[in-house]
Amino acid sequence: MNGLRQIKRALLATNGLGLAPVIARSRWRRQRLLILCYHGVSMGEEHGSHPEMFLPPEMFARRMEILAQSGCRVLDLGEALRLLQKGQLPARSVAITFDDGWADFPLHAFPVLQEHGFPATVYLTTYYSLFSRPLFRFALSHMMWKLQAKVIENRTFPWLPEQLDLRTEPNRTSFLWKIDDYAKRQDLSGQQKDDLAAAFAETIGFDYPAFRSQRLFQLMNPEEVAAMARAGVDFQLHTHRHRTPLDRDRFIGEVKQNRDLIAQMTSSGNHVHFCYPSGATRDDFIPWLREAGVQSATTCVHGLATRGGDPFRLPRLLDQYGLSEEEFEAWLTGLAALLPRRKSVALDVAPE
Repeated sequence: MNGLRQIKRALLATNGLGLAPVIARSRWRRQRLLILCYHGVSMGEEHGSHPEMFLPPEMFARRMEILAQSGCRVLDLGEALRLLQKGQLPARSVAITFDDGWADFPLHAFPVLQEHGFPATVYLTTYYSLFSRPLFRFALSHMMWKLQAKVIENRTFPWLPEQLDLRTEPNRTSFLWKIDDYAKRQDLSGQQKDDLAAAFAETIGFDYPAFRSQRLFQLMNPEEVAAMARAGVDFQLHTHRHRTPLDRDRFIGEVKQNRDLIAQMTSSGNHVHFCYPSGATRDDFIPWLREAGVQSATTCVHGLATRGGDPFRLPRLLDQYGLSEEEFEAWLTGLAALLPRRKSVALDVAPE
């Protein structure tokens, strides 16, 4: 793997030995759609505790500047998929998607998109849009990351160790899963989990009311969704509780409830594109999605979408904090799709 990484870096440093511009102008690239995947743009230090999910505002702005200067054609997702299937994509076509619907979108993402005239699709999960609280596991993880120099005596939670040593990532991860497991075993509601997060914050000396007031790790509320829809943002399906049940009726129910709520918020009924929560796919899901009236589904697998590819397993590029500008530019040209790369992994986003 080290050898492959060195080869890849060398090729990126030389624009593929001068091949990148050739690939960008090629018929091969014209027949392929790059779907960019984003999650959040930090309002605070979210990219510190979750670099795979959040970009600093200046980094996102720089990405969009590179895209604007690249000669790529940024299309609305639905239009891009229609043209892909007809074999009529413009040269270097790109679509921009955001997963989950984080509250930072109107503040830090939309103004940059608007500046460049870029359309975007938000795959909205609706439970935490209606329940305006920080997502449980994200809040816990971030609190412990902020206090990672601390060792704290625990006299509150008998199902946790008496000493909470937050100095190592494995310890913090272990505590996170113990708390999450407790919440699942107790079948806690969203409000009860938020109360538990607040109690844990008090135990470790973290200001949870201030954290909550900053709206970190929260989703857009219905009013914000409606405002963004009026401004031209496309909202699509991501399930109600960010989960894909293995039971057909529950799965279709998740999609239907998600669609109905998005339709209410956006005053629109054109919601036929789906994003798999956490990138988790199964063969069973595809006929269920068809039955639910879904026409496409995106994954977290890195790649370019093709006309002959499965519209229910569309690849994307997950743009994240660790991705260099050279790698980003290589994906825009298409060069990166031809280079060896690590296997994409599912993202750990908490279902509700």
